[in-house]
Parts: sequence; structure tokens; C-alpha cells
Amino acid sequence: MKMTIDAEPRELVLRDFDAHTASGRAQIEEMRQGTATYKGVPIKFGYLPKYFSEEGFAKLKSDLEQAWRILVRVIGEYLDKPDYRALFGFSPELEEMILHRPDYSTLLPVCRLDIFLNEETGQFKFCEFNADGSSAMNENAELYRTYRNTLLYREMDKRYDQAMFELFDSWVRTFLRIYAEGRDTKEQSAEGQNTREQNADGQNAVVRDALPAVAIVDFLEKGSSAAEFTAFREAFERAGCRAYVAEIRDMRYENGRLVTGEGYAVDAVYRRAVTSDILAHKEEVGPFLQAVRDRSVCLIGDFCTQVVHDKVLFRILHDPRTAAFLSAEDNAFVAAHVPFTAMLTRETADREDVRRDKDKWIIKPRDSYGAHGIYPGRLCSEKEWNEQLDLRADTDYILQEFVTPYRTDNIYFGAGEPRWQSFSNMTGVYLYGGRVAGIYSRASVTPIISVEGDEHEMTTIVLKKR
Repeated sequence: MKMTIDAEPRELVLRDFDAHTASGRAQIEEMRQGTATYKGVPIKFGYLPKYFSEEGFAKLKSDLEQAWRILVRVIGEYLDKPDYRALFGFSPELEEMILHRPDYSTLLPVCRLDIFLNEETGQFKFCEFNADGSSAMNENAELYRTYRNTLLYREMDKRYDQAMFELFDSWVRTFLRIYAEGRDTKEQSAEGQNTREQNADGQNAVVRDALPAVAIVDFLEKGSSAAEFTAFREAFERAGCRAYVAEIRDMRYENGRLVTGEGYAVDAVYRRAVTSDILAHKEEVGPFLQAVRDRSVCLIGDFCTQVVHDKVLFRILHDPRTAAFLSAEDNAFVAAHVPFTAMLTRETADREDVRRDKDKWIIKPRDSYGAHGIYPGRLCSEKEWNEQLDLRADTDYILQEFVTPYRTDNIYFGAGEPRWQSFSNMTGVYLYGGRVAGIYSRASVTPIISVEGDEHEMTTIVLKKR
């Protein structure tokens, strides 16, 4: 089943190319005035959005929500079964953090599952699983805002209802639901369970449960743009919460409360700091970690999400011990969508097919993000490939089947004479509380789609015929 609609918008652009060129350049200028930047530089983007049909989006939604349920099953098995836990090989320190089971049942509150989607057939393979550090919501919002002012939007709007995704207020609603569940499972005093106020007759009236004070926490120099964190803070404030953007290293633990560097006590944390960064700076974030251990703050998501973030999971999903607790349907899903993965041991690195057929493989660090440290065989010379295999063997790298991305044509009006180019595509699907909340579409002229490389983003729209 064709998942997307691309011929029709391209024909519209070609029909009046000069007018669309002017519109595309106006959109670029509008984006330059906005907040969607990477390292201070405005993002590049394709003029044509990624248009999903209703049927294509429904299939994607069903598939990715099934994936989320499988991942949650795996986290639960890790928490409950020491023998299964051993498959991951985490350090005792990390394992202790992961085993801090949260007071809520939604073990994977937020994630972005990145896939290589064949838009002709609907088949796909996973690239990576992102948990609490999932980002780029602000880029999506800025692209939607500026797309509405384009000629292409107006022309498509005559033919289709165009559904867009909202990723800030929807996350806050999910966050507050999870927080309320976690709070309600803890033993609390009657005063802590409800806020009371005097009604007009002077009687005590039970009102809605008190909203938490929330900190959006990261190593701020490493995280997303300040604009994204500000947008989340404003969304929490719209919902009635006090909310702060907090540098994790500046937080203090005082009188049983976690406090931001500016002195604001908080009840709940939206964690954007990835676990590997927290471990690398554990001495600097001791107060934060102690507040979490003492359950003095509700951490969303808790460290159990590291089970999903670590790329060793790709191998473990194919392990017989995982197959034993998954259903036949879920095992078929894993077989179809999770690429072959092995730890890059010396034995693996020396396999004849790995050395000989370099274009079929990619090596990656097992716990990283932002496409750092990856080496696709097809982009290496034979000498470079063999050197990397020798260098990375037995160093916490994985070997993975290389998945050739689906390619589409698009055009960027921001550099010289505009021309159509063929792009490799990646589709990132956001899930909030296990429900698809939005899509992050990216593309690159190279096979590696990375913000550090020649990445172009795209607005993502679901079309419904008028």
C-alpha cells in the first residue's frame, strides 16, 4: 500500500515553478526569523512536506503502537527477571538505576522510534529507539507554522483537509496523567492528596488535585535548542503548572525537596538528560540522583527507559528468551522490522562475510545519540572498513545490517539555483504514553541522515480528501 502522496504536490510546484520558488524562499526567510536552529544555524528543509494518506498513517500508527507495547514488555521483563537482565550486560551502577521502578505503570512515557520506511509498500526496519531525550518538537512546530503561509499549502488545501501534529500540550496532558497515577499509588497524608478551599458558604470543598511544579531537566549545553525547552515550559504553564527549565548540575536536594539552581522546589521532572550523560557526570548530579532514589520527586521517565535506548536491545529482541514471552504476532513483528544486530566482538569483526561484504553492514556505538561514531561500510573504503572493525572490536560497538533508505525527490529553495534532488528518508514517530502523537520526517542526499550532516527536515501532514 502506498503510504504517502508525492506526485500530486510535485506537479503543482512544476505547474507554476516561479511562484513556488518565491513562496519557498519566503518560507526560508520566515524560518530564519524563527527559533528552529541547530547550533545557531537555521535548519534546512524540503519544500515538499511528507504527505501521508489517511490509510498510510493509520497503518503506521498501528505498527508503531505495537512496537511500543513490545518495548514495554521488554522493560517489564528486565525489571522482573534477573536472568533476562543479564543479557544486557549493564554495569552494576546502571542496573541499580534502572531497577528503581517508578510509581506509575507507563514504563516508556515518551519515545521517538526512528524507522526506514518504504513508502511504496509500508514495510520498514527500525534505525534506533529514542526515549526521554527525544527531541525536534520545536522544529516540527516551526515548519507547520511557516508551511501554512506557502502557496503549496493553499493549493493543497483546496483538495484536502490537512491534519498537522501538536507535540507540546499533548505531551503535558500525558505527563500530568502519568504523574497523577504515580502520586496516587504512594502513601500520602490526607492533606497531600487533595487541595481544599473555602466555598461561598464557608464550607470546605474538595477541588481538583494539586498540579505539580515541573522541571524540564538537561545538560543545557548539550540538549535541544533553548526555544524547545521554553515551549515545553510554556505548555506546562498553560496547563496551570509552575514550570522551570533547569540545568541538572545546578539542582540541589534540600529538606527533602529537589530544588532548581534558582531555588524553585519541584514535584516532578521531565527528564531530557540521557542516561549516558548522567552517568558520565554522576559526581556533578549527585543531589538529583539522591532525590530520585528517595522518591522525593517524580521522574518522568525513570531510568528504566535505558533498556530501550541502548542499541544492544536490537540483538536481544531476536534472542530466544525474548521470543519466549512475546506472542507469535509480536515475534513475527520483530522478525520483520528489527534488523540483524550483533555485538562487535573480535570474533564478529573477523567474520569473512563482514570483512568481504562491507556494504551490507554498519557499526555503531551501543549507547550514543545524534549519529555520533557510526561507520557505514558503504561509505568506507576497504582499508577504512577493516581499520574500523579492528579499532572498534570489543569496545561496546554493535554490528548491524545496513538498511538502504527509501528515496524521494524534493527541493530546497535556500541555496543557489533551485533544483530537484533525490533524498534518503527517515521517519521518526513520537509516542506519548503509547499513542502516536506525531511524526518527524528527515532526509539527506547521503545514505546517513544526521543533523551533523546534510540533513533536511520536512513538515509532515496527514491528508484527507475533501
